[in-house]
Amino acid sequence: VRALLPGPPLQPPPPAPVLLYDQGGGRHRRGEAEAEAEEWEAESVLGTLLQKLREEGYLAYYLQGGFSRFQAECPHLCETSLSSHGGPSMAPVPSPVVGLGSLYLGSDCSDGESEPDRDSMSCGLDSEGATPPPAGLLPSFPVQILPNLYLGSARDSANVESLAKLGIRYILNVTPNLPNLFEKNGDFHYKQIPISDHWSQNLSQFFPEAIAFIDEALSQNCGVLVHCLAGVSRSVTVTVAYLMQKLHLSLNDAYDLVKRKKSNISPNFNFMGQLLDFERSLRLEERRAREQGSGGQESATSDPPSFFTTPTSEGVFELDAT
Repeated sequence: VRALLPGPPLQPPPPAPVLLYDQGGGRHRRGEAEAEAEEWEAESVLGTLLQKLREEGYLAYYLQGGFSRFQAECPHLCETSLSSHGGPSMAPVPSPVVGLGSLYLGSDCSDGESEPDRDSMSCGLDSEGATPPPAGLLPSFPVQILPNLYLGSARDSANVESLAKLGIRYILNVTPNLPNLFEKNGDFHYKQIPISDHWSQNLSQFFPEAIAFIDEALSQNCGVLVHCLAGVSRSVTVTVAYLMQKLHLSLNDAYDLVKRKKSNISPNFNFMGQLLDFERSLRLEERRAREQGSGGQESATSDPPSFFTTPTSEGVFELDAT
């Protein structure tokens, strides 16, 4: 039909301009030299976003001085203030839904040998190189997922008073080189999975022994803490895998269960792909068990395609049936 219309073919509308800014903006001084601006663009997180957006054809800009300078110079254009000291007419800035603290970038990098648990040199939020978000934006740790099953961070694994209060005696350490702090006192059972938060890592190969370790703790009526560094990626992946196998949940349902308990989870996309594969393997095992139970009389029908819906997007990802 479009070929029958007169004139040139219809073109999609150009992308809307994008303005990037942070809160403090200490490095973005008005009148800074062009070389300094280029250095800022190359080194900072906002600079990386600016470059990527421009490469994609967006009209992208950054606000020099950040929100604080803009609010100081143009208060009449601001609806919120950075602090509660801006006067009764200025409401405090609400907690960001997605801020720089929740940004999750990946790169082709590996663990640094000179620093403990660099976790792929800031390859994701769950890394030592990333600045953690303010404590007020995080839930209290550790978070109880099931009775006696807790999800947390390295900080939680070092809090012996909290561990004792919750009855935690088993600790699953999903990092390559964070220490098992209380291993020698005999009161705690440790298992360490040497995995970094990086796209190249195969965490799924450790699912069986991790699940067995959690089962051992629960069978002894002891609490078990699953932790990584920040408690948002690797430990979450292991916990979701456990729920999928032991509670016979789909990936979506297991992920949503953990998300309701701990809202800041963010497994990297590679780990999510491994969980999709794990879901398929569990489905195949269940089908084989049904076929054996029915004496092989059950018809061999193909499984429906698997989908994973991200909590922040409208699209779905389909698992290839081949």
